[in-house]
Amino acid sequence: MEYSIGIDLGGTDIKAGLLSESGEISCRLVMPTDADAGGKVVASRIAEAVLRVIEKAKTAGIDARDLVGIGIGSPGLIIAQTGVVHFSPNLEGWADVPLADYVKAELAELELPIFIDNDVNAMTLGELSHGAGVGLKNIVCLTLGTGVGGGVVIDGKVYHGSGNTAGELGHTVVIPDGRFCGCGNQGCLEAYAGARHIVERTIQKIESGRRSSLTHCLSDLTPKRISEAAQTGDELAVEILAETGRYIGIALTSVAHILNPQMAIIGGGIAEAGEKLLFEPIRAEVSKRAMDIPAKTMRIVKAQLGNDAGLVGAAMLAFQA
Repeated sequence: MEYSIGIDLGGTDIKAGLLSESGEISCRLVMPTDADAGGKVVASRIAEAVLRVIEKAKTAGIDARDLVGIGIGSPGLIIAQTGVVHFSPNLEGWADVPLADYVKAELAELELPIFIDNDVNAMTLGELSHGAGVGLKNIVCLTLGTGVGGGVVIDGKVYHGSGNTAGELGHTVVIPDGRFCGCGNQGCLEAYAGARHIVERTIQKIESGRRSSLTHCLSDLTPKRISEAAQTGDELAVEILAETGRYIGIALTSVAHILNPQMAIIGGGIAEAGEKLLFEPIRAEVSKRAMDIPAKTMRIVKAQLGNDAGLVGAAMLAFQA
């Protein structure tokens, strides 16, 4: 059996694991990224993680000669063809870091090919190969977290675009001249469905006089608290999540018209709000706004792989190549 090693690189942690082509994860581990130390140090940390996974694999009776490659999912704008991290908001100070080359130099004795892509593209590939998108050819993915990330699959392959920036669905404008977004534009989906912005909208409504059980926890309010309050019937919390779903639905209407995908897969912590509170408002908005064929074609579902999507997708980069 052949295996690859998947690396899910985050600003705080590096997740690593050994995966079979069927998506089964074994020999997994988590270690600090040390992102502030720069690209070469992080490459050394990734190499350490790879070697530790290989040692674990040996004790499980898996031969390193069965490895086909190493895949890395990294936050930021990634030039996948050259393995360069052009820019990453989660890896402060990084600019045009040749991460794949750095890691390859650290692991020269292994003589394994190394592949790298954006972390949401990796998550998208994971859901396509072993999650909600299995068997489909045209899908989009959204991750709802601190920001709103996106990935696009066309004819079974992750689409990178002419400048490797395709899939920035979080920066689809949903309200012209609306809230300011970190990208510099106004009215982006991320400015309404990103975690910080959901919290800000909730606080603004409470400070304007709306009653809510969340009033006592404004200093440490999170989307999870809002979701929990909504599940107990808090009217404001229900309204905030329905609004969030509406904004996502507006963005997905444009996606449906432009790409006509078979499925929109939504993951990330905020997606845990669930069917009634979040997904039903999303579907209702798309149904109201989209033309009938693209609306009916695009199923809107929750991601299946959870926190493992990025790890699975990163490993699949090696198998796909």
